[in-house]
Amino acid sequence: MPLNTDSRTKNAGKNVISAFLNKAVFLLLTFVRRRVFVEFIGVQYLGINGLFANILTLLSLADLGLGRAMSVSLYRPIADGDTARLSGLMNFYRQLYRCIALTVMVIGLALMPVLRFIVNMEQDIDHLYLYYALFVTKSAVSYLFAYKACMVRADQKSYIIERLDIVVNLLRALLQIVVMVIFRQYLLYLLLDVAAVAAHNIAVSFVADKNYPFLKDKTQLDAEQKRGVFSSMSGVFLYKFSWTLMNGTDNILISVICGTVVVGLYSNYTTITNHLMEFVVLLFTSVTAGVGNLIATSSTEKRYSTFKSIQLVSFWVGGIVSVCLPYLTQDFIRLWLGEKYLLDELTLLAVTLDTFLACALRPVWTYREGTGMYHQVRFVMFAAALVNIVFSIALGKLMGISGILFATSIARLCTIFWYEPRVLFTGFFGVPLKVFMRDSLRNFLLTLLCAGVCFLPIKYLPWGHGVLSWLGKAAVCLLVTNGLYFARYRNTAEFRDISLRAKRLLKRR
Repeated sequence: MPLNTDSRTKNAGKNVISAFLNKAVFLLLTFVRRRVFVEFIGVQYLGINGLFANILTLLSLADLGLGRAMSVSLYRPIADGDTARLSGLMNFYRQLYRCIALTVMVIGLALMPVLRFIVNMEQDIDHLYLYYALFVTKSAVSYLFAYKACMVRADQKSYIIERLDIVVNLLRALLQIVVMVIFRQYLLYLLLDVAAVAAHNIAVSFVADKNYPFLKDKTQLDAEQKRGVFSSMSGVFLYKFSWTLMNGTDNILISVICGTVVVGLYSNYTTITNHLMEFVVLLFTSVTAGVGNLIATSSTEKRYSTFKSIQLVSFWVGGIVSVCLPYLTQDFIRLWLGEKYLLDELTLLAVTLDTFLACALRPVWTYREGTGMYHQVRFVMFAAALVNIVFSIALGKLMGISGILFATSIARLCTIFWYEPRVLFTGFFGVPLKVFMRDSLRNFLLTLLCAGVCFLPIKYLPWGHGVLSWLGKAAVCLLVTNGLYFARYRNTAEFRDISLRAKRLLKRR
C-alpha cells in the first residue's frame, strides 16, 4: 500500500499554497532586509555576499547529484509502501551526506588562497577570509539531515517543510535586521545565517522522524543495491557539474571583469528575478513528486496530457514575468534602494531574456526531475556550460555585464532549448520535437504581443516614479497579459483541465 494516500492534486495544492505563502513572507522580508543591508552595511559587502554565494554554488558539486538521484530512487518504494527499502536507502544516504558535508568544508577552506584573484575592489575588506569561512560552514551544515527533507518532498508533502521555512526565515530575517541596525556588523549577520540553517535542518529531522518511524530502523542496502544507487548518480553528476558551471560562474566573471561592486548592484536585480523564479520553480517543484508518481503509475497519454497542462501554466506565468520585468524593475529599484543602484537597460533586457527561457523550459525540467532522464541529457548540459563560459568571457570583455548575461541565453538556445525537449518528447511521449518548438514559438510571439500592447501606455503616459505610478504600470502589465493569455487559451483542453483541478481543490478545502 502506498505511503501517501492523498491524491496528487490534493498534495500538489497543499504544496503550492504552502510554498507560495513561504515565499511571499520571505520575499517581503528579503526586500526589507536588503534595504537595511545597503543602508547600514554597504554595497561593498553586498558584492562580497553575492560573490561568495556564487563560489558556494560551485562547491555544491560535492554532492555529486545525490539529491536528485535520491528523489528519483524514492518514488517507486513510496508508491509501493516498501518501508524496508526506504529505510535502507535513507541509511545509505545519511552516510553519504555526512561525507559530503566534510568534503565541502575541506575543499571550501582549501580555496581561500584563490579569493585574492577574484575579489576585485578598490579598497580591502577587513576579515574577508573569516566571512568566507562562515559561508563555507553554512554550506556544509546545510547537508546535515538533508536526506530526511528529500524523503518528505518525495512523498509529496513538501508543504510540511515550507511551513517550517516560514518560521525559521521570519526569525532569521528579523534578527538580522535588528543586528544590522544596532551593531552594523556583517559578521553577526553571517553567524545568524549559519544558526538558521542548522535550526532548520534539526527541525526537519524531527518532523521526518515523527512522520516516518521506519527512518530509525537500521536496515542496510546490500552491495548490489548500493551499486545501483551509484549508477543512477553517474548521469546526474555530470549534469549537475555542467549545470553548476552554467549557472554558478556569472558573478565570478562579473567580479573579475567588471568589479566586485558591480556584483552587488547586479545582485539587486537577481534578488527580484530569483524570487520571482522561486515562485515559478516552487509551483513546479510542488508537483514534481506527483510527476514521479504519475510516471510510475500512469499511461503515456496521461503523462503527456499532464505535461501540456503544466506547460500552459509555465507559458502563462512566464509571460507575466517577462512582460513585467522590463517595465517595472527600474522604477522598483529606484523606490526600494535609490537611483545609484540602477544598471543599464541592456543588462535588464539580458536578465529578462534569460528569465523567459527559464520559464519556458520549466515543464521539461519538471519531467526531467520526475523521470530521472539525466543520463540522456548529461552531455548537452556540459556543451551548454562550455558555450556559456566562452561567450561570457568574449562578450563580457566587449559589452561588460550585459554580455556575460546574454551569453547564458545564447548557450541555452544553442543546446538545451531543443535537445532536452527532444529527448523528453520522443523518449517518453512519442511526440515529435516540432510540437514543442511550435508551441514555444507561439508563446514567444504572444509574449511579444503583450509587451508591445503595454509599450504605448507605459512609455508615453505621464506616470512619474512614485508608488502609485508603479502600481498603475503593474496593473497595465497584469491586465494586458492576463487578458491576452485568457483570450488565447480559454478554449483549450489544457485550460479546462487546469480549471477543473482548481475547482476540485477548492471544494476539498
